[in-house]
Amino acid sequence: MYSKKEMNVRTIAVIGAGYVGLVTGACFAQKGNRVIVVENNQTKIDQLLQGSIPFYEPGLDVLVSNGIKEKTLQFVENISAALQYKPELIFSCVGTPPLADGAADLSYVWNVAHEIGRTITDYCVVINKSTVPVGTAQQVKKIIHDELETRGLSLNFDVASNPEFLKEGDALSDFLQPDRVVIGVESERAKGLLELLYKPFLHNEGQLVCMNIPSAELTKYASNAMLATRISFVNQIAWLADKVGADIDQIKQGMAKDRRIGSHFLNAGIGYGGSCFPKDVKALIHTGTEHGLEMSLVKEVDAVNELQRKKFIQTILAHYGSGTQKKVGIWGLAFKPETDDIRCAPSLDVITALLEQGAKIYAYDPVAMPNIKAHFNNDAVNYTRTAEEILGAVDFLIILTEWKEFTRYEPAQFAQLSEKTVFDGRNCYNPIVMTAAGINYQCIGRNFYEHETRVPLPTKVTVSCLNNQ
Repeated sequence: MYSKKEMNVRTIAVIGAGYVGLVTGACFAQKGNRVIVVENNQTKIDQLLQGSIPFYEPGLDVLVSNGIKEKTLQFVENISAALQYKPELIFSCVGTPPLADGAADLSYVWNVAHEIGRTITDYCVVINKSTVPVGTAQQVKKIIHDELETRGLSLNFDVASNPEFLKEGDALSDFLQPDRVVIGVESERAKGLLELLYKPFLHNEGQLVCMNIPSAELTKYASNAMLATRISFVNQIAWLADKVGADIDQIKQGMAKDRRIGSHFLNAGIGYGGSCFPKDVKALIHTGTEHGLEMSLVKEVDAVNELQRKKFIQTILAHYGSGTQKKVGIWGLAFKPETDDIRCAPSLDVITALLEQGAKIYAYDPVAMPNIKAHFNNDAVNYTRTAEEILGAVDFLIILTEWKEFTRYEPAQFAQLSEKTVFDGRNCYNPIVMTAAGINYQCIGRNFYEHETRVPLPTKVTVSCLNNQ
């Protein structure tokens, strides 16, 4: 048995106070570890110390404030300052944005490795927590080794892979109560330190999955590609459902009863977005190309997702017509609920396409409006204080994010739209109920209802299963 002191008291450096780094640092601090987070922007550090989080993630502000108050979480401006505390574990949590060819930009990862090699004086484990392609840890190890040689030092250290599996909007739960923790290691010493670090987060022995480093690096890409595949698969089935008079929601229910399939990530909609799936799918394709593999299935997943968005926009534009300047309402700007992240969000493409047609756009999102304002940086989009304000001001409505507050509206309220038309990219409503209320309701894979005579159901809106994508 490990003592409480052995399990909890570790000195950890977390490099990068972005989404992954801040969640990682706050959660490790919550378990009693001493965590030093590196953020090279003093203004941002000052804001964090005042309780201001630079992005929206439910509960993170409280966890960060508690860590600061308990003095288990602190912030420094550079890596050398963090390493003065002699951390046993150094987590690299810097960004790996996509390059034009789909490859991951690893420049920040390399910079961190060089700085660590120039600074460390004691044994430590350097852990890549950022999403990085296979071979990254090996290159990090070489960089650190070369820097130590330049300094004339012979110093033991380990490099490990510990990919993050954090869903935006539910990241704290994912970290504090994980499905699994994946670690890729080369030595028993590194394995032992990571086992001790993660022991307070685990409920059974099988949750910690230890493997070699290339396997750990590839596990993250494989996991995201599998989830993206499920989304693209159900969206392609939805196209067929609309052609043959089937209901994708009923199809999903029939599939989900098979325990081998289940219901997760089988919600038809406008497709996946965000900071992970799009770039990780493309990076996996690029990695395959580098090793002489076509990755044809993954390529098709990517192609279907892009086509799904285009088909939805084409449907809207076909209704929009030409030479007019309609007023268009948009509910939802973030790529999914419970986040303000607009990276690869459908709203970016939809708004751009409508602006090109001369539309006057009225938009609302509970948390993502500031990011959309910064992205477009003009007055082309009008923002409202509530979702309801939009209904009486526009010709038709587009739903792009399945925020819970949007699902509470009754069909009669959509009659305020001058054209009584709703394009729902997330299948938030029951098409029978909406059609019975006189609403022209266009959704994904459930559109045969508008062509059939149905016995009206109760007018209370019923909400189909919401996406967790």
